[in-house]
Amino acid sequence: MISVIRRPGARYPDPSAAFAPSERYPEYRFGPIAPGANPVYAMVRSLFTQLGLDAARSGTPAWNPLGEWIRPGAQVFVLSNFVYHKRPHESVQDFNGKVVHGSVLRALIDYVLIATGESGRVLVGNAPLQSCRFDDVLADSGTAAMLDFYRASGASVESADLRAEVVERDRVGRVRRRELRSGPGTAVEIDLGRDSLLDGIAMTSGDAPHFRVSDYNPDRTEGFHARGSHRYVMARSVLASDTVISVPKLKTHEKVGITCVVKGFVGAVARKDCLAHHRFGSPAAGGDEYPARLGFLKPVSRYHDWVNRRAEGAPAQALAQVIDVTARRALRRMGADSAGAWYGNDTAWRMAVDLARIVHHADVDGVMRDAPQRRHLALIDGIVAGEGDGPLSPTGVDAASLIFADGVLDADLAACRLMGFDPADIATVRFAESVTPWALPASSGLSGIAIDNGARIATGELAPAIGRSFAPPRGWRGHLGDNR
Repeated sequence: MISVIRRPGARYPDPSAAFAPSERYPEYRFGPIAPGANPVYAMVRSLFTQLGLDAARSGTPAWNPLGEWIRPGAQVFVLSNFVYHKRPHESVQDFNGKVVHGSVLRALIDYVLIATGESGRVLVGNAPLQSCRFDDVLADSGTAAMLDFYRASGASVESADLRAEVVERDRVGRVRRRELRSGPGTAVEIDLGRDSLLDGIAMTSGDAPHFRVSDYNPDRTEGFHARGSHRYVMARSVLASDTVISVPKLKTHEKVGITCVVKGFVGAVARKDCLAHHRFGSPAAGGDEYPARLGFLKPVSRYHDWVNRRAEGAPAQALAQVIDVTARRALRRMGADSAGAWYGNDTAWRMAVDLARIVHHADVDGVMRDAPQRRHLALIDGIVAGEGDGPLSPTGVDAASLIFADGVLDADLAACRLMGFDPADIATVRFAESVTPWALPASSGLSGIAIDNGARIATGELAPAIGRSFAPPRGWRGHLGDNR
């Protein structure tokens, strides 16, 4: 089932009263009411009412719209997009187009707590970029104020930074501090073997693909992936949860076209050096790091690999890091994007779908099971959405929209339409449903969307949220939306 709410003019509310509703709904369990308008809380509530969830008790204190998927005493992981903190030059609007807002999380978690009861536990977080300042992104997004409210209220709601490796960099790119956090029992390794979608990549040279993820030692990344063996290191707290609720942004992505739900499973990974974001070099050499016309970037990529292979204490390593970061920033400003940031990236979507299959089918010990191991819901935050060079540098746009679905592909299909994109152009959507084994739960398609005031519409009737297609990332211009 899919529910879409669009309220032109809707804005994120003031953080007063920790994003409490501005109306005392019958089911509301907490004391404070916001002194000003909170359209976001009302929109989240409408996502549930227009689907007729728990219809028999709707409008009463006993209403429990998420009770169909969340049982009393359950552990629920809210997998939220906290990709990076606010940069000094970044406007509030652009930051809000990058990161999920605390007001969306507050409304959702209030209803999660109704379902779990007092004995349940809610974790909210993800694994952002290694250099993200997690406390800052919680504060910048308003999530810290929400967490403080729950803590004072005695509700079991906690933040979760899932990264096993955290790096602090200065403004010129030097690594100031590196912290390794993974301890016994915090992560689970899963080998998808020949069933990984990465195993199907054909190399004309016969060599194994040279998988890469920026800013990590390429030897470590290649060590996780070989013919017949593809290992991912996942956060145990996600796999230990009874229900996972994905809360991504409605946002473009330079490597896969859109961020949204399937790509958001990267946030469930504990060790990001296991992720294959692209393959070294141009397609002529079996890579998908950049198109053939940018073949001159190969020395820059080799230098980046060399820098990341070196130990922190190596001679002149700090200078080497500055040169590396400065060169890549300059090339990006010139429009010469690399690191798989283009429509020809044939690696990142495979990795993302692999992770989606793991979160659905791996048990807490990392064994892949035929049946899904946990319930999964999705709520996409598009109050302020992100277009252009997402996921890190999008331009914020007022889309005033929210999407709820009980299937990850349903949510991403609806997101494509709201962004003005054809789902057939997005590989994470186009291929995910047909993958075997460990397929994602079947999508119900777009034929039964509940929209706005409960009306039902068909596939082609869901118009772009901002009246036009979102601007695609630079490497996707001419391949998405109005830019085809």
